[in-house]
Amino acid sequence: MATDPILNLALQYARIIDDKVFDELETIFTSDAVVASPVFESKGLEEFRQQLQFMHTFSGTLHMIGNQLGEWDGDSYRGQTYCIASHIYELDGVQRKMELGIRYDDEVVRVDGACKYRRRYLNVIWEQDLPLKDLPPG
Repeated sequence: MATDPILNLALQYARIIDDKVFDELETIFTSDAVVASPVFESKGLEEFRQQLQFMHTFSGTLHMIGNQLGEWDGDSYRGQTYCIASHIYELDGVQRKMELGIRYDDEVVRVDGACKYRRRYLNVIWEQDLPLKDLPPG
């Protein structure tokens, strides 16, 4: 576990999404959390959990957490988290990787000593979708 609570939160989010264990979202989100992007908005944790069901269409995902910058004001934090998210799927018999460069605008609060997302806005900076090369045996 990372010692920085904001980094730890982002790392937990990546693990929950990549492992598709969406029942663990309440450990890192407030129940009334808002998660949004230019194309969707989930009001409340249960709505977000339902929207994440599309992740089951991918055979695998990998979210790599990068830069983080923000500041605390009492028990509230506002900042950004950078992420490269890779999504593996098959189209017409070909394995493909859709990759997104994401910058999250995060609002975090301390709840009973734990940090939780209250709002997370997903800004897609770039996207690319490419076929994966077959790896040689061995």
